[in-house]
Amino acid sequence: MSSLLEAIANYPYEGLTRELLSLGMSWVVINTGTLEPDANELADSLEGALRSLGDRAKAHTSKMGRNDRSSFDKVLKVWFNRSAPETYGELFELVVTETVKLLRNGLLDPRASLTSVRVDKNGTYLGVEFDGQTWKQPGKKPKAEYYAILPAIIKQPEYYERQSGFLIPTTGQKAQIRLDPLWFSFVALGFFTGFAGFVGGRYYLITKPGIEGFWPYEVEDMVVQGVLPITEAGIRGRLSLSTEELYEMKLAMKLAEENRDVPEEAYPVVLHVISLEGQVYTELKTVQLDLSGLSRYLNSYVGRIKALSTGGVPLTVEMKEGKATVHKYPLWALVDVAEKELSRGVTGDGEMLAYIFVKDLYRAINSGNKRLIEDSVFRLFRQGRALLEGNARASGELRKVLRAFMWKPHMEVLL
Repeated sequence: MSSLLEAIANYPYEGLTRELLSLGMSWVVINTGTLEPDANELADSLEGALRSLGDRAKAHTSKMGRNDRSSFDKVLKVWFNRSAPETYGELFELVVTETVKLLRNGLLDPRASLTSVRVDKNGTYLGVEFDGQTWKQPGKKPKAEYYAILPAIIKQPEYYERQSGFLIPTTGQKAQIRLDPLWFSFVALGFFTGFAGFVGGRYYLITKPGIEGFWPYEVEDMVVQGVLPITEAGIRGRLSLSTEELYEMKLAMKLAEENRDVPEEAYPVVLHVISLEGQVYTELKTVQLDLSGLSRYLNSYVGRIKALSTGGVPLTVEMKEGKATVHKYPLWALVDVAEKELSRGVTGDGEMLAYIFVKDLYRAINSGNKRLIEDSVFRLFRQGRALLEGNARASGELRKVLRAFMWKPHMEVLL
């Protein structure tokens, strides 16, 4: 069995950490084409991955908490003779950069590191004990001071053990995961790859569980055509999760307007939302995402609107964003109004109308059934007309969007 596959197979838990490790290792497989890289190949591929992920390594992340800061300060001094930086993003970048130097200088043996996975009552130890100059296999009692702990922002509700076919939550100290520089580098690259934004004090990470099943030949498509465009859409749109339907719609809309085609095999992916609650990071939500149906529909929606506007029929609606005026596709504008309704908690006659419309359309599109999409659009048309012609209370913005939405050329685009 080859070493990267063996290493991930020996990792004893399911969940976010495993998903980040396998995403990070995927870069090595993509850049070297092998599952058994030597030290130089590893160094080159880690460095190449960090270069490919350049902008993300500079993305805005939170400052480290006090405990993390002092813990990393100690271990980074031991490993690299460096102090802990301010933010998690800088920490991850520093670990990868310095580990590349260790590998080039022959100070870390990748084979020894990848084949060493120890679990005892004090935690799980990934890799070798490294004191800054020499490495050695951990003995009966591994020396914790030669390992880094998993950063607080990489949270999962519990670590589930994979033995015996049942998922058993581990408790207490046992779940403390400690890493050597190489394993930490994989987590760091996995974090940058899955990073889909840090918005409103929450981290959005998107992973592809079981991506190692695509090593060595198909993994490049999964990462470069799959995970990266999806997470990029999250970063660029500064998307946050109010409800799953709106998050998926906005993600698929961003992909459609940027004309990104994600292969259907790349789905499903998993969204992890990690939030600072009080003093502690907790995993708020884990959501499985499959945007393939939405993307098919929205790509053709955007295509049709562009074709019409080339023919002199502009199908956009003017919206206010702060002080600026922007032009949006009617469906995009409706999703924006739906999100505002949710954040304000609308009452009275105008009760969450845009949100109800969007949710209805979302379900119809995901069913893949043309008949259901038609029903949903006609229902929206009837209710929209009743709202515009009656004396129901609704915001001026919703009225404006509905008028654009119900314009005949736009109805034809929707259908």
